[in-house]
Amino acid sequence: MNNYTINTYETKREIINFSKKISTGVNKSTSKFVMDMQYGPAKSGSCLISDISRSLDEDIKLSYTIERLCDNLANMYEDEKDIMWNNYLSEVKKNIPCEDNVVLFDDSDINKEYSRKLEDLDRVLDASSQDKKIVNGYHVCEATVLTKNESQPVSIYSKIYSCKSNNFKSKNTYTLESIQAAEKICGANFTGVFDRGYDDNKIFTYMTKNNHRFVVRLDEARTLLFKGKKKSVEEVSKTRKGKILYKALFGNEEYSLTLSYTKATLPCNKQEYTLVIVYGLSEEHPMKLLTNIEIKDKEDVIKVARLYFSRWRIEEHFRGKKQEYDFENMRVRTLKSMNNLNMMLTIHLGHLAFLADKINKNLLTIKIIYASKSLKSKSIVWLSQIARGIKNILALAHNGIKELQHIKKSEFIQLELRL
Repeated sequence: MNNYTINTYETKREIINFSKKISTGVNKSTSKFVMDMQYGPAKSGSCLISDISRSLDEDIKLSYTIERLCDNLANMYEDEKDIMWNNYLSEVKKNIPCEDNVVLFDDSDINKEYSRKLEDLDRVLDASSQDKKIVNGYHVCEATVLTKNESQPVSIYSKIYSCKSNNFKSKNTYTLESIQAAEKICGANFTGVFDRGYDDNKIFTYMTKNNHRFVVRLDEARTLLFKGKKKSVEEVSKTRKGKILYKALFGNEEYSLTLSYTKATLPCNKQEYTLVIVYGLSEEHPMKLLTNIEIKDKEDVIKVARLYFSRWRIEEHFRGKKQEYDFENMRVRTLKSMNNLNMMLTIHLGHLAFLADKINKNLLTIKIIYASKSLKSKSIVWLSQIARGIKNILALAHNGIKELQHIKKSEFIQLELRL
């Protein structure tokens, strides 16, 4: 047996075994659908239903496969979705530390600039564009936790929403749900890392009240109390000089940074926190981080800065999701179908993170990385390399996954009429 045949079989078997874990407790048709939606994006590298259907290589008309997958996305039962998601979270718990978890929170967007007919199309800021233009699209609220060995981001909450939906309440509703998802997985003992879009009094109050550690990047307009007087963080940062030296590595580029810190009080709840100021990333404005983590010495200050810089991993998670699976090009029309497709893709990306977390122990993961033919031998976030490696391996498969699904055929009993 050739090596590519062995690798193809082992990769298929890995996908099937993981799918079985996710679909435990659901009916057979849903279980088959889960396998299709784990294998299809892996082989096609796409979230287009037509591409997923082609990758399944079924001996029926392509339109029939597309129709079946679309019907399943549109008509998934809520109780079965809960079962599958809880099964997935059980797998997540096995691959994260028992305590001191780091949870990264972020808001992204789906650019649908040229769409006109999709349900409840919203107006969003296209953060990936240079001119930051406003386009048609949807908001995405996401939370990821880092794995225990390789600190790979694994999604524990992902929601596509529109402010124009009839059931839309507020952005804070989804933010609270994402924090509660972290509580369900990690308990109270986790550190939440937030970008400046989360600079909100409600976030600070909730995290403090529930004894969660946090690191939040502050907006330039944020006002805090310093020695009883109100001052903007921008004003305070100009009076400080970074005395703590720290070298940070982003990709292949190293930055020489200086850090400073001071105590500050939040006016909304009168709680005292620590303001960490980071100089060297931007010539215009230093970065301001507010945290409730106890700081005793300069090592604690560096720890806070490193925690925030780990937020870059969720950016890589989004980038891999959009580039490797063409996430923004999904063409299901309803928000329900979009979220169901997003759930299937989220579970698949979680599987890739679990494989990456065992990169030094799992031979199949090493084979997948080798098959990706990446220029870099090492990476901080392995999502893109593993996704590309699996796609290259499965491209050599002569048939789909149906032969390994062990679908039980119905036995027809001949009716007999007794006279």
